Amino acid sequence: MFDTHMHTSPFSTDAGMKLPELLKRKQETGLGIVLTEHMDYDFPPPLVYEFCTDDYFKTYSPYQNETFLLGIEIGLQGAVCKKNSALIRSCPFDMVIGSIHAVCGKDLYEKTYFEDFPDKKSAYSAYLETMYRCIREFDDFDTLGHMDYICRKAPYEDPLLHYDEFREEIDRILKLLAVKEKSLEINTRLFGQKEAVRELAVICRRFVELGGRTVTIGSDAHHTAAIGSSLKPAYDLAFQCGAEPMVYKKRRPCPAV
Repeated sequence: MFDTHMHTSPFSTDAGMKLPELLKRKQETGLGIVLTEHMDYDFPPPLVYEFCTDDYFKTYSPYQNETFLLGIEIGLQGAVCKKNSALIRSCPFDMVIGSIHAVCGKDLYEKTYFEDFPDKKSAYSAYLETMYRCIREFDDFDTLGHMDYICRKAPYEDPLLHYDEFREEIDRILKLLAVKEKSLEINTRLFGQKEAVRELAVICRRFVELGGRTVTIGSDAHHTAAIGSSLKPAYDLAFQCGAEPMVYKKRRPCPAV
């Protein structure tokens, strides 16, 4: 199996995983891996999520093979679409994850984002509207990362992204992904919560109903202990929903198992 989402130091600002320990963990697990370092142009200060792609390929390309792939996770924001496209087209990435980490100039990991909205409904709707507009305007990515990212630090009693609460917003995102033949990521970060897994299953199943076919599955590991976390149940979920788990090699989808 492939774990298609992970971050290493020094290329991802928030990662603590170094190459030697990554290689050791890969050997121990027997997993295929895709490195997907953060590139989030114009991210709200003070954090900076950018890295030198020349250094990235110089450091990791000696290890690149059929089970050690080099990708990127780009931050989707409307104002940086052209900059994102120029980057993607200038580098030989295997796989590109497109993710929403900031909305309205606010970091979704900070409480200040949620303070701008009167309730969960409006905060999540703004997030999903941004996601839809970015996908509509931008094509240079392979899979939509962690649709439920907003849940991670949301200050609500029930922070989960429930399909039934946001049916219209989620459906149009899933339809657009299907039409563009993009994958949907099943991110295992919240797999410790049974209700979160149920909601992911509902969204994945709906994606297939709306014409989607492929998913990618990743742990979003920032430290070695998280590599491969909950991968087996995530693959089982994908198969149960009728989706095909994929990994991208040289931007082409290939079966991940």
